[in-house]
Amino acid sequence: MKYNGFYFWLFKRPMKKVLIEKYGKVYASDIIRKSKGVYRDLVENMDDIGNDNPMAYNEMFALVFVAPYLASEKEIAPETIQEMMRRSLYYVKWFFSLTNLNTRRGKEANKKNIVKYYKWYTEEKEKLYPTSFKVDFVGEPYEGACYYRITRCPICTYTKKLGVDELMPLFCELDELMISLQHGVLHRKGTIANGADYCDYFITGDKE
Repeated sequence: MKYNGFYFWLFKRPMKKVLIEKYGKVYASDIIRKSKGVYRDLVENMDDIGNDNPMAYNEMFALVFVAPYLASEKEIAPETIQEMMRRSLYYVKWFFSLTNLNTRRGKEANKKNIVKYYKWYTEEKEKLYPTSFKVDFVGEPYEGACYYRITRCPICTYTKKLGVDELMPLFCELDELMISLQHGVLHRKGTIANGADYCDYFITGDKE
């Protein structure tokens, strides 16, 4: 994939802050410095899922936190990596809070990217990018519900290939936090990272 350093630049500060708290300034600075190069390699070596892929940002975001784990040669505890992601989500909570999942407009905005991707990932695109995200709406609890499933996840596949798939269940746990920042609640049965056939996203407002 074509390298884009935006996400690493955006979350470098909260990641470093967690590392300073856990390991001190010298170690934190060293790991962040090494992580930048590792992140570039991760992005450039990941499967091509299309530079115009509406869901590519999901993988770019996740790899930001895989980078320091690899840069430290797994010396950083997985739970610390999860905390780095958690702090990073809070770091941009203003962005998430722009969406209010208690409103019709908020629900439509939340589902917009998924619908956009669903339309983008045509049969022709799947032939070009056979390992990209696979999305459907099977099992929708009621008409108009904010609901979708991911049945193929390139992030899970890549982290397994890298030998760091122990991070994925911790990352997936933070979906609940991300949605809560949008004034919502995630009702989930399982994730691919934890051995399920799919990751389900049934989302309601926190006042419903």
